[in-house]
Amino acid sequence: MVSRTTLLRLLMALPDPPWTAPRVLGVDDFATRRGQHYGTVLINYETGQPLDLLPGRDAETLAAWLREHPGLEIICRDRAGVYADGARTGAPQAVQVADPFHLWQNFATAVERRVRRHNVCLKPPDADENSIVHISFTDEQDPTKEMSPIETRLSERHRVVHTFLDQGHGIREIARELHMGAVRRAARAESPEQLLTGRHQPRRTQLDPCKPGRCCPRRWQGSR
Repeated sequence: MVSRTTLLRLLMALPDPPWTAPRVLGVDDFATRRGQHYGTVLINYETGQPLDLLPGRDAETLAAWLREHPGLEIICRDRAGVYADGARTGAPQAVQVADPFHLWQNFATAVERRVRRHNVCLKPPDADENSIVHISFTDEQDPTKEMSPIETRLSERHRVVHTFLDQGHGIREIARELHMGAVRRAARAESPEQLLTGRHQPRRTQLDPCKPGRCCPRRWQGSR
């Protein structure tokens, strides 16, 4: 019998398996401490074999790795602008594409924004013969509701980035100065609310109008 620590130490002592520069390279980030410390993982996209882990997720580090491993034809990356710059600098001959996950993510985000934008256009039906009222919901924000920590952080990020942009600073310069990720996304957003998508977007349910502090406009009528 051996301890798990011994097994891990033996596994970590094994040499990395040999590999050659792939035809299709996968590039994505990973977090060692979410929101603070990130790295970049590189894989052979055709075989799924991990190739390397890079410190940080900046363009120059990726570009240097690509220059050391020529021959790439396709770079399948996530949506980060720094990866686009690094791939363009380090492997200008390679075609940049988005992987299926990020394509679906882009599509889902676009659909969600469109549906929320036009939700107020939907006319709610009247009460049916059983006196059941179907409540419609709009995308209006409750002015008395306090912002969550995530909403506060994204709002502050949007304010700081646009302050620097108004002063004439560029995206890369702002990212280097603030040591902040997602600067390009914050710069493209016209308001902080546009940053609240995906997991950051508050989810509304049919019970929202009847939660504490709100008055349900119409309730069940009659008895059952």
